[in-house]
Amino acid sequence: MPTFSGDTMELFLSRARILAIGTVPAYLMLAFFLTKEEGWHWSFLALFVLPPVAAVLGFVAKRDIRPGLGIAALVLAIAPFPVVGGVETLL
Repeated sequence: MPTFSGDTMELFLSRARILAIGTVPAYLMLAFFLTKEEGWHWSFLALFVLPPVAAVLGFVAKRDIRPGLGIAALVLAIAPFPVVGGVETLL
């Protein structure tokens, strides 16, 4: 099992927080664009719900030094694309 130094853990948690917080405006702009172009679909809720949750998790992971929570924030930051794509192909 690899061991992480304090600097490596700090770098990982910082990047997880920045990515999770940075996805919020990107997904909101994507949601507004898709709503304007395609009309409203319920799958766009993933673009409004998951990014803020990921941002909060990323912030808490950095503050409390919890790498598992940082990984969860990264997963939730990336999750809206497969969720929206999967739902739209089913409909």
